[in-house]
Amino acid sequence: MNNSHDAVAQPTAGQTANNSPHTQAYVHIYPDQRQAWIVVAAMAATMCILFGTTISSFGVFIPALTQTFTSTNEQTANVATAFMVAMTLAMPLAGWLLDRIGPRTVMSAGALLMGAGYLMASVSHDINTVTLAMALSGIGVGASTYIPAIALVMRWVELKRQGLALGVLLSGGSIGTMIFPILLTYMTELHGWRFAMQTIAAITLLLCVPLLLWLARLPSKTLTGTDGQHSVQQLAGVSILKALRLPRYWLWIALQVLMSFSTLGIVVNMIPYLVSVGYSQQEAATLFALKSAVGLGGSFLFGILSSRWNIKPILMIGMAIGGFSVFTLLLANDPTFGFSAVLFFTIAWGATFNLVNQLSPILMEETVGQRNFGALLGIGNLIGGLAGAFSPKMVGYLLDTTGTYSLALILCAACMLAAVIPIALQRTGLAVSAKDSAKSA
Repeated sequence: MNNSHDAVAQPTAGQTANNSPHTQAYVHIYPDQRQAWIVVAAMAATMCILFGTTISSFGVFIPALTQTFTSTNEQTANVATAFMVAMTLAMPLAGWLLDRIGPRTVMSAGALLMGAGYLMASVSHDINTVTLAMALSGIGVGASTYIPAIALVMRWVELKRQGLALGVLLSGGSIGTMIFPILLTYMTELHGWRFAMQTIAAITLLLCVPLLLWLARLPSKTLTGTDGQHSVQQLAGVSILKALRLPRYWLWIALQVLMSFSTLGIVVNMIPYLVSVGYSQQEAATLFALKSAVGLGGSFLFGILSSRWNIKPILMIGMAIGGFSVFTLLLANDPTFGFSAVLFFTIAWGATFNLVNQLSPILMEETVGQRNFGALLGIGNLIGGLAGAFSPKMVGYLLDTTGTYSLALILCAACMLAAVIPIALQRTGLAVSAKDSAKSA
Protein backbone atom coordinates (compact mmCIF):
# COMPACT_ATOMS: atom_id res chain seq x y z
CA MET A 1 0.00 0.00 0.00
CA ASN A 2 1.26 3.47 -0.84
CA ASN A 3 1.72 5.77 2.13
CA SER A 4 -0.38 8.90 2.49
CA HIS A 5 2.30 11.16 0.99
CA ASP A 6 2.13 9.45 -2.38
CA ALA A 7 -1.66 9.81 -2.45
CA VAL A 8 -1.33 13.52 -2.96
CA ALA A 9 1.22 13.32 -5.74
CA GLN A 10 -0.94 10.72 -7.53
CA PRO A 11 -4.42 11.82 -6.52
CA THR A 12 -6.50 8.69 -6.87
CA ALA A 13 -5.65 5.03 -6.93
CA GLY A 14 -7.85 4.41 -9.94
CA GLN A 15 -6.10 7.01 -12.00
CA THR A 16 -2.73 5.62 -11.08
CA ALA A 17 -3.74 2.11 -11.98
CA ASN A 18 -5.13 2.84 -15.43
CA ASN A 19 -2.50 5.48 -16.28
CA SER A 20 -5.14 7.82 -17.70
CA PRO A 21 -4.14 11.02 -19.54
CA HIS A 22 -5.42 13.04 -16.64
CA THR A 23 -3.13 11.18 -14.24
CA GLN A 24 -0.15 11.81 -16.51
CA ALA A 25 -0.72 15.54 -16.06
CA TYR A 26 0.53 15.13 -12.50
CA VAL A 27 3.66 13.10 -13.15
CA HIS A 28 6.57 15.51 -13.76
CA ILE A 29 5.76 18.10 -11.14
CA TYR A 30 9.16 18.65 -9.59
CA PRO A 31 12.33 20.09 -11.19
CA ASP A 32 15.91 18.83 -11.06
CA GLN A 33 16.47 17.57 -7.51
CA ARG A 34 20.15 18.49 -7.32
CA GLN A 35 19.16 22.12 -7.78
CA ALA A 36 16.34 21.59 -5.31
CA TRP A 37 18.65 20.60 -2.48
CA ILE A 38 20.89 23.61 -3.11
CA VAL A 39 17.82 25.79 -2.59
CA VAL A 40 16.97 23.84 0.58
CA ALA A 41 20.49 24.43 1.92
CA ALA A 42 20.28 28.16 1.17
CA MET A 43 16.92 28.49 2.92
CA ALA A 44 18.27 26.55 5.91
CA ALA A 45 21.25 28.93 6.15
CA THR A 46 18.89 31.91 6.09
CA MET A 47 16.73 30.35 8.80
CA CYS A 48 19.86 29.72 10.85
CA ILE A 49 20.73 33.40 10.94
CA LEU A 50 17.33 35.06 10.99
CA PHE A 51 15.62 32.73 13.48
CA GLY A 52 18.76 32.18 15.53
CA THR A 53 19.27 35.90 16.14
CA THR A 54 15.61 36.76 16.77
CA ILE A 55 13.10 34.29 18.24
CA SER A 56 15.79 32.04 19.68
CA SER A 57 17.69 34.94 21.25
CA PHE A 58 14.96 37.09 22.81
CA GLY A 59 15.70 35.41 26.13
CA VAL A 60 19.22 36.85 25.97
CA PHE A 61 17.99 40.43 25.56
CA ILE A 62 14.96 40.43 27.88
CA PRO A 63 16.93 40.76 31.18
CA ALA A 64 19.22 43.43 29.71
CA LEU A 65 16.29 45.46 28.32
CA THR A 66 14.40 45.21 31.61
CA GLN A 67 17.45 46.50 33.50
CA THR A 68 18.26 49.28 31.01
CA PHE A 69 14.75 50.73 30.82
CA THR A 70 13.56 49.67 34.31
CA SER A 71 10.47 48.17 32.69
CA THR A 72 8.15 45.50 34.05
CA ASN A 73 8.39 41.90 32.86
CA GLU A 74 5.16 42.36 30.92
CA GLN A 75 6.43 45.53 29.20
CA THR A 76 9.64 43.83 28.15
CA ALA A 77 7.70 40.76 26.98
CA ASN A 78 5.80 43.09 24.64
CA VAL A 79 9.01 43.29 22.60
CA ALA A 80 8.70 39.60 21.72
CA THR A 81 4.93 39.87 21.29
CA ALA A 82 5.25 42.79 18.85
CA PHE A 83 7.83 40.86 16.86
CA MET A 84 5.67 37.74 16.71
CA VAL A 85 2.48 39.60 15.74
CA ALA A 86 4.26 41.51 12.97
CA MET A 87 6.00 38.37 11.70
CA THR A 88 2.76 36.40 11.70
CA LEU A 89 0.85 39.11 9.82
CA ALA A 90 3.63 39.37 7.23
CA MET A 91 3.79 35.65 6.44
CA PRO A 92 0.52 35.22 4.48
CA LEU A 93 1.20 38.36 2.47
CA ALA A 94 4.70 37.10 1.69
CA GLY A 95 3.29 33.77 0.54
CA TRP A 96 0.77 35.52 -1.70
CA LEU A 97 3.45 37.78 -3.20
CA LEU A 98 5.72 34.81 -3.77
CA ASP A 99 3.76 33.77 -6.87
CA ARG A 100 3.29 37.32 -8.18
CA ILE A 101 6.61 39.12 -7.94
CA GLY A 102 8.86 36.18 -7.09
CA PRO A 103 10.62 35.06 -3.91
CA ARG A 104 13.88 36.89 -4.66
CA THR A 105 12.34 40.34 -4.22
CA VAL A 106 10.05 39.40 -1.32
CA MET A 107 12.57 37.51 0.76
CA SER A 108 15.57 39.79 0.23
CA ALA A 109 13.43 42.86 1.02
CA GLY A 110 12.34 41.10 4.19
CA ALA A 111 15.94 40.52 5.25
CA LEU A 112 16.66 44.21 4.68
CA LEU A 113 13.76 45.17 6.95
CA MET A 114 14.95 42.78 9.63
CA GLY A 115 18.43 44.31 9.64
CA ALA A 116 17.02 47.85 9.69
CA GLY A 117 14.82 46.99 12.67
CA TYR A 118 17.76 45.77 14.72
CA LEU A 119 19.78 48.87 13.87
CA MET A 120 16.85 50.99 15.02
CA ALA A 121 16.52 49.01 18.27
CA SER A 122 20.23 49.36 19.02
CA VAL A 123 20.00 53.16 19.19
CA SER A 124 16.63 53.34 20.98
CA HIS A 125 16.29 55.14 24.32
CA ASP A 126 13.00 53.74 25.59
CA ILE A 127 11.27 50.36 25.62
CA ASN A 128 8.46 51.52 23.32
CA THR A 129 10.90 52.39 20.52
CA VAL A 130 12.61 49.02 20.93
CA THR A 131 9.19 47.38 20.67
CA LEU A 132 8.43 49.27 17.46
CA ALA A 133 11.82 48.34 16.01
CA MET A 134 11.21 44.67 16.80
CA ALA A 135 7.86 44.87 15.04
CA LEU A 136 9.68 46.13 11.93
CA SER A 137 12.14 43.25 12.22
CA GLY A 138 9.22 40.86 12.64
CA ILE A 139 7.78 41.98 9.31
CA GLY A 140 11.16 41.33 7.71
CA VAL A 141 11.56 37.86 9.21
CA GLY A 142 7.98 36.95 8.26
CA ALA A 143 8.69 37.92 4.66
CA SER A 144 11.98 36.03 4.43
CA THR A 145 11.68 32.80 6.44
CA TYR A 146 9.03 30.30 7.48
CA ILE A 147 6.02 30.47 5.12
CA PRO A 148 7.94 31.65 2.04
CA ALA A 149 10.75 29.17 2.69
CA ILE A 150 8.39 26.20 3.16
CA ALA A 151 6.36 27.14 0.08
CA LEU A 152 9.57 27.49 -1.93
CA VAL A 153 11.05 24.18 -0.73
CA MET A 154 7.81 22.29 -1.41
CA ARG A 155 7.81 23.66 -4.98
CA TRP A 156 11.30 22.26 -5.53
CA VAL A 157 11.49 18.96 -3.62
CA GLU A 158 9.71 15.78 -4.70
CA LEU A 159 6.84 14.72 -2.46
CA LYS A 160 8.35 11.64 -0.84
CA ARG A 161 11.37 13.67 0.31
CA GLN A 162 9.47 16.71 1.60
CA GLY A 163 9.50 15.58 5.24
CA LEU A 164 13.27 15.27 5.13
CA ALA A 165 13.63 18.55 3.21
CA LEU A 166 11.53 20.42 5.78
CA GLY A 167 13.62 18.78 8.48
CA VAL A 168 16.78 20.13 6.85
CA LEU A 169 15.14 23.54 6.48
CA LEU A 170 14.09 23.69 10.12
CA SER A 171 17.46 22.33 11.24
CA GLY A 172 18.85 25.66 10.08
CA GLY A 173 16.84 27.31 12.84
CA SER A 174 18.10 24.70 15.32
CA ILE A 175 21.71 25.34 14.36
CA GLY A 176 21.10 29.07 14.76
CA THR A 177 19.71 28.42 18.23
CA MET A 178 22.85 26.46 19.10
CA ILE A 179 25.13 29.25 17.93
CA PHE A 180 23.60 32.63 18.52
CA PRO A 181 22.22 32.63 22.10
CA ILE A 182 25.64 31.68 23.48
CA LEU A 183 27.46 34.06 21.13
CA LEU A 184 25.09 36.94 21.86
CA THR A 185 25.17 36.27 25.61
CA TYR A 186 28.96 36.50 25.55
CA MET A 187 28.83 39.59 23.36
CA THR A 188 26.22 41.27 25.56
CA GLU A 189 28.22 40.63 28.71
CA LEU A 190 31.37 42.12 27.13
CA HIS A 191 30.03 44.96 24.99
CA GLY A 192 26.35 45.45 25.89
CA TRP A 193 23.08 44.58 24.16
CA ARG A 194 23.27 47.52 21.75
CA PHE A 195 26.51 46.24 20.22
CA ALA A 196 25.04 42.73 19.99
CA MET A 197 22.02 44.02 18.07
CA GLN A 198 24.24 46.00 15.69
CA THR A 199 26.20 42.80 15.03
CA ILE A 200 22.95 40.98 14.19
CA ALA A 201 22.04 43.73 11.72
CA ALA A 202 25.46 43.51 10.05
CA ILE A 203 25.29 39.71 9.68
CA THR A 204 21.81 39.96 8.18
CA LEU A 205 22.68 42.66 5.66
CA LEU A 206 26.04 41.20 4.63
CA LEU A 207 25.12 37.51 4.47
CA CYS A 208 21.37 36.90 4.26
CA VAL A 209 20.45 39.56 1.71
CA PRO A 210 23.05 38.45 -0.89
CA LEU A 211 22.19 34.78 -0.33
CA LEU A 212 18.49 35.39 -0.92
CA LEU A 213 19.15 37.54 -3.97
CA TRP A 214 21.15 34.66 -5.40
CA LEU A 215 19.10 31.53 -4.61
CA ALA A 216 15.56 32.48 -3.56
CA ARG A 217 13.86 31.63 -6.84
CA LEU A 218 11.05 29.40 -8.07
CA PRO A 219 11.84 26.49 -10.41
CA SER A 220 11.49 27.41 -14.05
CA LYS A 221 8.90 24.67 -14.58
CA THR A 222 6.55 24.19 -11.67
CA LEU A 223 4.31 21.67 -13.43
CA THR A 224 4.43 19.88 -16.75
CA GLY A 225 1.06 18.74 -18.14
CA THR A 226 0.23 16.46 -21.04
CA ASP A 227 -0.28 19.48 -23.28
CA GLY A 228 3.20 20.84 -22.49
CA GLN A 229 1.77 23.84 -20.64
CA HIS A 230 2.85 24.88 -17.18
CA SER A 231 -0.07 25.61 -14.91
CA VAL A 232 -0.33 25.58 -11.14
CA GLN A 233 -4.10 25.22 -11.52
CA GLN A 234 -3.64 21.59 -12.65
CA LEU A 235 -2.34 20.68 -9.22
CA ALA A 236 -4.68 18.53 -7.14
CA GLY A 237 -6.41 20.31 -4.30
CA VAL A 238 -9.47 22.10 -3.04
CA SER A 239 -10.35 25.76 -3.41
CA ILE A 240 -9.64 28.15 -0.55
CA LEU A 241 -13.36 28.59 0.18
CA LYS A 242 -13.94 24.83 0.26
CA ALA A 243 -10.95 24.35 2.56
CA LEU A 244 -12.35 26.95 4.95
CA ARG A 245 -15.50 24.83 5.20
CA LEU A 246 -13.62 21.63 5.98
CA PRO A 247 -13.59 20.58 9.68
CA ARG A 248 -10.26 18.86 8.98
CA TYR A 249 -8.67 22.17 8.05
CA TRP A 250 -9.89 23.80 11.27
CA LEU A 251 -8.59 20.87 13.28
CA TRP A 252 -5.23 21.57 11.67
CA ILE A 253 -5.53 25.24 12.66
CA ALA A 254 -6.37 24.21 16.24
CA LEU A 255 -3.12 22.26 16.25
CA GLN A 256 -1.24 25.39 15.15
CA VAL A 257 -2.88 27.54 17.84
CA LEU A 258 -2.11 25.16 20.70
CA MET A 259 1.46 24.47 19.64
CA SER A 260 2.30 28.10 18.83
CA PHE A 261 1.08 29.22 22.24
CA SER A 262 2.96 26.46 24.07
CA THR A 263 6.22 26.63 22.12
CA LEU A 264 6.68 30.40 22.03
CA GLY A 265 5.96 30.72 25.74
CA ILE A 266 8.79 28.32 26.50
CA VAL A 267 11.30 29.40 23.83
CA VAL A 268 11.19 33.06 24.85
CA ASN A 269 11.28 32.35 28.60
CA MET A 270 13.48 29.28 28.98
CA ILE A 271 16.68 31.23 29.62
CA PRO A 272 15.06 33.76 32.03
CA TYR A 273 13.37 30.87 33.88
CA LEU A 274 16.60 28.93 34.33
CA VAL A 275 18.34 32.09 35.55
CA SER A 276 15.49 32.64 38.04
CA VAL A 277 16.07 29.20 39.62
CA GLY A 278 19.81 29.67 40.05
CA TYR A 279 21.55 29.01 36.76
CA SER A 280 23.95 31.60 35.39
CA GLN A 281 23.13 33.37 32.15
CA GLN A 282 25.85 31.41 30.36
CA GLU A 283 24.70 28.07 31.78
CA ALA A 284 21.12 28.79 30.76
CA ALA A 285 22.20 29.75 27.24
CA THR A 286 24.25 26.54 27.00
CA LEU A 287 21.23 24.40 27.96
CA PHE A 288 19.17 26.33 25.43
CA ALA A 289 21.77 25.51 22.79
CA LEU A 290 21.79 21.84 23.84
CA LYS A 291 18.02 21.78 23.34
CA SER A 292 18.60 22.99 19.80
CA ALA A 293 21.31 20.38 19.18
CA VAL A 294 18.85 17.67 20.19
CA GLY A 295 16.25 19.30 17.93
CA LEU A 296 18.68 19.13 15.03
CA GLY A 297 18.96 15.37 15.42
CA GLY A 298 15.21 15.09 15.88
CA SER A 299 14.55 16.93 12.62
CA PHE A 300 16.58 14.43 10.62
CA LEU A 301 15.23 11.40 12.51
CA PHE A 302 11.58 12.37 12.12
CA GLY A 303 12.18 13.44 8.53
CA ILE A 304 13.41 9.96 7.68
CA LEU A 305 10.60 8.29 9.64
CA SER A 306 7.98 10.41 7.87
CA SER A 307 9.00 8.93 4.52
CA ARG A 308 8.19 5.45 5.85
CA TRP A 309 5.41 5.82 8.43
CA ASN A 310 2.14 7.69 8.70
CA ILE A 311 2.81 11.11 10.21
CA LYS A 312 -0.24 11.11 12.54
CA PRO A 313 1.16 8.68 15.14
CA ILE A 314 4.57 10.34 14.88
CA LEU A 315 3.02 13.72 15.70
CA MET A 316 0.83 12.36 18.52
CA ILE A 317 3.69 10.57 20.24
CA GLY A 318 5.93 13.61 19.85
CA MET A 319 3.37 16.00 21.35
CA ALA A 320 2.77 13.69 24.32
CA ILE A 321 6.49 13.35 25.07
CA GLY A 322 7.09 17.08 24.73
CA GLY A 323 4.08 18.05 26.84
CA PHE A 324 4.99 15.79 29.75
CA SER A 325 8.61 16.95 29.63
CA VAL A 326 7.52 20.55 30.32
CA PHE A 327 6.18 19.46 33.71
CA THR A 328 9.66 18.33 34.69
CA LEU A 329 10.85 21.94 34.57
CA LEU A 330 8.82 22.51 37.72
CA LEU A 331 11.54 20.47 39.49
CA ALA A 332 14.37 22.64 38.15
CA ASN A 333 15.26 24.10 41.55
CA ASP A 334 14.88 20.81 43.45
CA PRO A 335 18.18 20.03 45.23
CA THR A 336 17.97 16.32 44.32
CA PHE A 337 16.36 16.14 40.91
CA GLY A 338 16.88 19.69 39.61
CA PHE A 339 19.61 19.18 37.02
CA SER A 340 18.27 15.77 35.95
CA ALA A 341 14.83 17.32 35.41
CA VAL A 342 16.26 20.16 33.31
CA LEU A 343 18.39 17.72 31.29
CA PHE A 344 15.39 15.44 30.64
CA PHE A 345 13.33 18.43 29.49
CA THR A 346 16.16 19.66 27.27
CA ILE A 347 16.38 16.32 25.48
CA ALA A 348 12.68 15.34 25.32
CA TRP A 349 11.26 18.76 24.51
CA GLY A 350 14.18 19.67 22.28
CA ALA A 351 13.58 16.60 20.11
CA THR A 352 9.83 17.18 19.72
CA PHE A 353 8.89 20.86 20.00
CA ASN A 354 9.66 21.60 16.34
CA LEU A 355 7.94 18.47 15.06
CA VAL A 356 4.70 20.31 14.36
CA ASN A 357 6.48 22.79 12.10
CA GLN A 358 8.19 19.97 10.24
CA LEU A 359 5.29 17.58 9.67
CA SER A 360 2.05 19.55 10.01
CA PRO A 361 2.48 21.20 6.55
CA ILE A 362 2.52 17.70 5.05
CA LEU A 363 -0.55 16.78 7.12
CA MET A 364 -2.32 19.82 5.70
CA GLU A 365 -1.17 19.06 2.16
CA GLU A 366 -2.67 15.58 2.49
CA THR A 367 -5.99 17.20 3.38
CA VAL A 368 -6.31 20.16 0.99
CA GLY A 369 -3.80 19.30 -1.75
CA GLN A 370 -1.17 21.43 -3.43
CA ARG A 371 -3.18 23.84 -5.56
CA ASN A 372 -3.76 26.48 -2.84
CA PHE A 373 -1.20 25.14 -0.42
CA GLY A 374 0.72 28.40 0.10
CA ALA A 375 -2.37 30.52 0.79
CA LEU A 376 -3.93 27.95 3.14
CA LEU A 377 -0.66 27.43 4.99
CA GLY A 378 -0.44 31.19 5.41
CA ILE A 379 -4.01 31.50 6.71
CA GLY A 380 -3.52 28.72 9.23
CA ASN A 381 -0.21 30.06 10.48
CA LEU A 382 -1.67 33.56 10.66
CA ILE A 383 -4.36 32.39 13.07
CA GLY A 384 -2.02 30.14 15.01
CA GLY A 385 0.75 32.72 15.08
CA LEU A 386 -1.49 35.51 16.33
CA ALA A 387 -2.64 33.28 19.19
CA GLY A 388 0.91 32.23 19.93
CA ALA A 389 2.26 35.78 19.78
CA PHE A 390 0.46 36.58 23.03
CA SER A 391 2.06 33.66 24.84
CA PRO A 392 5.17 35.63 25.97
CA LYS A 393 2.87 38.42 27.18
CA MET A 394 0.75 35.91 29.09
CA VAL A 395 3.84 34.39 30.69
CA GLY A 396 5.04 37.87 31.68
CA TYR A 397 1.62 38.67 33.17
CA LEU A 398 1.50 35.43 35.17
CA LEU A 399 5.06 36.03 36.38
CA ASP A 400 4.20 39.56 37.55
CA THR A 401 1.00 38.32 39.19
CA THR A 402 2.22 35.16 40.92
CA GLY A 403 5.95 35.83 41.24
CA THR A 404 6.73 32.40 39.77
CA TYR A 405 6.86 30.65 36.41
CA SER A 406 4.99 27.58 37.68
CA LEU A 407 1.50 28.46 36.45
CA ALA A 408 2.86 29.56 33.06
CA LEU A 409 4.74 26.27 32.63
CA ILE A 410 1.64 24.27 33.51
CA LEU A 411 -0.36 26.22 30.92
CA CYS A 412 2.27 25.62 28.22
CA ALA A 413 2.44 21.91 29.02
CA ALA A 414 -1.36 21.58 28.94
CA CYS A 415 -1.54 23.23 25.50
CA MET A 416 1.06 20.86 24.08
CA LEU A 417 -0.74 17.80 25.45
CA ALA A 418 -4.08 19.11 24.17
CA ALA A 419 -2.57 19.30 20.67
CA VAL A 420 -2.81 15.49 20.52
CA ILE A 421 -6.61 15.80 20.23
CA PRO A 422 -6.87 17.62 16.86
CA ILE A 423 -4.19 15.31 15.46
CA ALA A 424 -6.13 12.22 16.54
CA LEU A 425 -9.36 13.58 15.03
CA GLN A 426 -7.68 14.49 11.74
CA ARG A 427 -8.53 12.31 8.74
CA THR A 428 -5.95 12.28 5.97
CA GLY A 429 -6.58 11.92 2.26
CA LEU A 430 -7.35 14.60 -0.29
CA ALA A 431 -10.83 16.10 0.24
CA VAL A 432 -11.67 15.94 -3.47
CA SER A 433 -10.38 13.92 -6.38
CA ALA A 434 -7.90 15.38 -8.83
CA LYS A 435 -10.65 15.42 -11.48
CA ASP A 436 -12.94 17.50 -9.28
CA SER A 437 -10.06 19.76 -8.44
CA ALA A 438 -9.31 20.38 -12.09
CA LYS A 439 -12.96 21.25 -12.79
CA SER A 440 -13.02 23.79 -9.96
CA ALA A 441 -9.73 25.39 -11.02
